[in-house]
Amino acid sequence: MKCAICGIAVESIENAIDQGWVPYFYDGQIESGPACSECSDALLKIDEDGKMELKEQYQGKISYKENFFHDTSEERILIGIAIESTVQSILN
Repeated sequence: MKCAICGIAVESIENAIDQGWVPYFYDGQIESGPACSECSDALLKIDEDGKMELKEQYQGKISYKENFFHDTSEERILIGIAIESTVQSILN
């Protein structure tokens, strides 16, 4: 799996979860992801609805390396669901 922002890769979903990756985020109305912990710490924030989004100063200015949700396959959807479910269970 690759970070949609910087392109760094991890071998497995478990590694991404352990390293604090964000499964998806919004750039305005566009959903993208995943984002590694370094990119998410520097570029993302939680909006008033509890969703991850780009900080205002970066919206519309990021050139994505890979968009996890572009050309979505069943495998990618399942990986995104697994990451999101695990993250939600950790936060709760």
